[in-house]
Amino acid sequence: MLCLVWLAVLLDFGTVFCDPDLEITRTCEPIRIKTCSNIGYNVTGMPNFVGHDIQRDADLQLQTFTPLIQYGCSSRLRFFLCSVYAPMCTEKVPQPIGPCRPLCESVQGLCEPVLLEFGFKWPPALNCSQFPPVNNEKHMCMEGPQHEEQKHVPFRDRRPSRPGIHRGSGNSVSRPRYHHPVSSVRTISRSMCKHLRFSDRYYYINNTERCAAACRADILYSKENKEFAQVWIAVWSCLCFLSTLFTIIKSFSKGENFRYPEKIIIILSWCYFVYSIAFFIRLVGGREDMACHWDSPYGEPLLVQGGLDNINCTVVFTLLYFFGMSSFIWWVILTLNWFLTAGLGWNSEYLERFGTYFHVAAWLLPAIKTIAILVMQAVDADELTGICFVGNQDLQAMVRFVIIPSVTYFAVGMVFLLAGVIAIFKNKKYRSKIGNRDDKWEVLMFRIGIFAILYTIPSICVLGANIYEFTTREAWLSANSTVRPNVEIFTLKIFMSLVVGITTGVWLYTSKTPQFKRVNLNLSSKLCPQHRSVPIYSPQNHVLLLNGLRQKMTIV
Repeated sequence: MLCLVWLAVLLDFGTVFCDPDLEITRTCEPIRIKTCSNIGYNVTGMPNFVGHDIQRDADLQLQTFTPLIQYGCSSRLRFFLCSVYAPMCTEKVPQPIGPCRPLCESVQGLCEPVLLEFGFKWPPALNCSQFPPVNNEKHMCMEGPQHEEQKHVPFRDRRPSRPGIHRGSGNSVSRPRYHHPVSSVRTISRSMCKHLRFSDRYYYINNTERCAAACRADILYSKENKEFAQVWIAVWSCLCFLSTLFTIIKSFSKGENFRYPEKIIIILSWCYFVYSIAFFIRLVGGREDMACHWDSPYGEPLLVQGGLDNINCTVVFTLLYFFGMSSFIWWVILTLNWFLTAGLGWNSEYLERFGTYFHVAAWLLPAIKTIAILVMQAVDADELTGICFVGNQDLQAMVRFVIIPSVTYFAVGMVFLLAGVIAIFKNKKYRSKIGNRDDKWEVLMFRIGIFAILYTIPSICVLGANIYEFTTREAWLSANSTVRPNVEIFTLKIFMSLVVGITTGVWLYTSKTPQFKRVNLNLSSKLCPQHRSVPIYSPQNHVLLLNGLRQKMTIV
C-alpha cells in the first residue's frame, strides 16, 4: 500500500509537481519520534494536522496515547496516530499526507468505547471529517495496514475470573469469555500519573485532567498516622465544642447584652462552636462517606477533588471555610475595636453604630469566597484527616483562597494591635500626669488586648503549616523524591485551629464582667470634670476632652 502511494507521488503526479511555476515551500525531515519508527515511511514534515511546528511537541502529545496503544483496542491505532502527528512528507507535495477518513473511522469505532469507559472523550483534534474520504489525484491520504481487528469487549465482560471461584453448575471453573492482552483497568491512569510516587494508587480523571488518589491508599501517610490524626481531632474538637458551648450558655444566662468590643469575643465563640461541629460531622460520618466518592469508570472510591461529587464533603468544607475565615475577620474587627477603645478612648455606644458594617464585612466576604470555591469546584479532601477543605490537593487554590487571605487579615490585625499599643502608652503618660486612673477600665482593655494578641500565635502556626505544605508538596508527591511530610506539623495545625475556641471559654470564665458603659463614664468624668453631664464619650466631643487635658496639665 505504501509503495503504491510513493509510486503515485513519483510517477502519476510527477508532471504536476514538476511545474516550474508552482512554488513549493514544504520541507521534509527524518522522523525522530520513537513511537513512529518502522511504520512504513521515515520522513515527515511540520506543521502536522494538529498544529505542531516541531517534532518534539508532537512527540510529547503523542506520548499521552501510549497507554491506549498498549491497550491494543486497534491494531492500526499507532499508524493512524503517527499519520496525524507525523504525516508523510515529500518535497514534491505541498500538503502533508495523512490518514484517509475510513482509517480514522475504523480506529475511532474501536478505541472510542475504551476511552469512554475510562471517562475520556475522543479528541477533537482527531475529528475524522477533516481527512479525505478516498485517496485520489485531488487529495492524497494513507489507508493504513489492513489487519484483522478484535471486537471491543466491555470491562465487566473482560475481567478474568479469579482462580478457585466456581461458577455455574457443577464443579467446573468458568474461564473468562475474553482476555485482553492488557486487562487491568489501571493501565491508562498509571501512565498518566507516572510522574507521581506510587502512581499505581492514582487514577487519572479526564474532567479535571488531574490524578486522584484512591480513597484507601496510603501515599503520604501511614495508617497509624491517620488513626492518630482521627483521635487527635476528636479530642481537641470535643474540647473546643464544650468550651464554646459554655461561653454561649454563660453569655445567655447572665442576661446581659454584651457591648463592643466584648461582644466580638462572644461572636468568635459562636464561630468556633460551628467550626468544631464540622469536625464532629466528619468523625461521625466516617472517612470514606465524607471524603471520598465512587468513580464509576474505574469502579473505585477516590478522594474528592471537586466537592460537588459528595454532598457530605461540601457541607464540611462550607462550615469549616466560611466560619474559619469569618472568625479571622472578626479578630481583625476585635483589634480595630481595641485600638479605638483602649487607644483613642471610643466607647461602646459609639462603636455600636458601626455594628452593621462589622457584620457585613465579617459575613459577606467569606460567603463570596465560599461560593466562588464551590463554583470553581476547588473543594478537595485531605489524605491525613479525611477533611474536606480547599487547597488540600490544588496548590493554586491554596494560595488564592487560604494563604493570601490569611496573610492579608493577619497583617491588618497586627497593624491595629501595634497602633493600639502605641496609643495606650501615650494615653498612660497623660493619665499619670493628671493623676487619674481607672483600674477596671485598664483591666478590661488589658484582658481584651491579651486575647487579641494570643490569637496571633495560632494564626502564625496555621499559616506556617500552610506555607510549609505549599512549598514542599510537589517534592512529597514526586516519583523521584524521597521527601515525606512532617506529620507533627499538621497535628500542631489541627490543635492551633481549634485552640482559639477553647480560649474564648477560658476568657469568659475568668471574666468578672465589668460594666463597660459605667467604666467609660467614670473615665470621662475624671478626665473632663466640666463635662460630667455628657453621658457618653465619642469623637464629636474629642476636642472637649483634649481641652480638659490641657487645663489639667497647665494646673500641674
